[in-house]
Amino acid sequence: MFKRVHTLDGLLQVFMVRAIVFMEEQSIAHADEMDGNDIAAVHVLGEIDGEPVACGRIRYQGDRAFLQRLAVRRAWRGRGVGAKLLQFMLEQCRKDGFSNFELHAQTRATGFYRRHGFTACGEEFEEAGIPHVHMWLRDPAPQ
Repeated sequence: MFKRVHTLDGLLQVFMVRAIVFMEEQSIAHADEMDGNDIAAVHVLGEIDGEPVACGRIRYQGDRAFLQRLAVRRAWRGRGVGAKLLQFMLEQCRKDGFSNFELHAQTRATGFYRRHGFTACGEEFEEAGIPHVHMWLRDPAPQ
């Protein structure tokens, strides 16, 4: 269902999902969505029966993995796709040696991230015209 993107075709599918969810559904401006950080990011694509339905990107910064642009197309929401996407992304980060995870959650999605172990930190802020909260997750130190 999920894979790291290694081809131009896969990247185009990721951009398609993001355009549908962020630019069309949430009216986020192209300049905010396509922020120039995609070239150095790890991209994840979720497909069901060959149809691109979900995506996310990971940016490694210092000792942390910054999870961004998690999106699930409307027709596939409420089926656990978002949870599986998040878990896949965390697994990829761990394979790459990371145990500190951060993200900017849309405020309405903070409950979703809390259920997956993330903690909110700081005050609510606006990003691309939408209220967000900075959240983090730290894997426990090995015993």
